[in-house]
Amino acid sequence: MYEPTQPQHKLYKSSRFRIFVHLLAGFCLMAIADNSGFSKLLSHSFSFTQGDLESARVIISIMATILSGLLIVAGYFLSSRLVSVIDKLALKETYRMWIIFSLPIIYFMAVFPLVIGIGIFTDVVAAK
Repeated sequence: MYEPTQPQHKLYKSSRFRIFVHLLAGFCLMAIADNSGFSKLLSHSFSFTQGDLESARVIISIMATILSGLLIVAGYFLSSRLVSVIDKLALKETYRMWIIFSLPIIYFMAVFPLVIGIGIFTDVVAAK
């Protein structure tokens, strides 16, 4: 009978899969900020005169790009910490595997209620 000499490769422990999960978390965080109006509220909180309209557009687009990059990095970091905690849990390996495999679905599903909730908050703040 054939006995493998190398340990069995596990997809959920693969660095490529984990990078995918963490990047997805970052892009979901960016989508939440963009679709809830938080990014727009933050970029329009600076006051510009009418004569500075063109330079204001440039500054706002640069700020939005920087904010998007920061949100992607923050989401990646938060997801990385979450997966590290899951790896250290005293659960069976199959349970940890299913939790990590379900993270992309959880991240994607969390976008919709968070967009609505944060959108309500930003609408209240913008109305003041």
